[in-house]
Amino acid sequence: MPEGVSVDLRVCLLSGGDSRRMGRDKALIPHSSGGVWLTAMIDQILPLGLPVQVLSRHGAHAEQLMGRTDVQVLREPPPWNGPLQALARVMPSSSAEALLLLPVDMPRLRTPVLRQLIGAWRQQPQRMAVAHDGERLQPLLAVIPGGDPYVTALAEQLAAEHWSWLDWLERVPHQPVQLPAAALLNANRPEDLAALVE
Repeated sequence: MPEGVSVDLRVCLLSGGDSRRMGRDKALIPHSSGGVWLTAMIDQILPLGLPVQVLSRHGAHAEQLMGRTDVQVLREPPPWNGPLQALARVMPSSSAEALLLLPVDMPRLRTPVLRQLIGAWRQQPQRMAVAHDGERLQPLLAVIPGGDPYVTALAEQLAAEHWSWLDWLERVPHQPVQLPAAALLNANRPEDLAALVE
């Protein structure tokens, strides 16, 4: 992309998983700041001033957000083959667009951390900026440029029915962005909930 060309950034919150390891719908777990994880995450996203989409296959999530004009809810149709398939439903086709993607199950994530990730991406907007907690990548928290090579690599991988997010990541230009580890706590199991109150 030529220098000085602006890129339109929008946000997509992924909220369509099974929550099997948690044993209940993670998006609807009560949040310490009020509401549930889904609404609390949206409250952290809105100060960014960007268009916001929630991608979910769960009707209860759409009901939770009913009447809100600041969020667009997209119902995810089958097949449900994980987050890479979900990404294909919202991936920008143009390099003039980019997507801030985040999962609903990082309940400590706050607006300043999102701004930090976006700021790092803006330094190299042609490269995907992927959150890193100091030990490992947190690949579902990322700013993903639209267009190629991202779209082509995604389409090829899905056509081969290969659903690995990390394998796709290896095929596209990306940079790790170190962010505060505490903010990136990914809660997948009931025992992870205890860490949220420590």
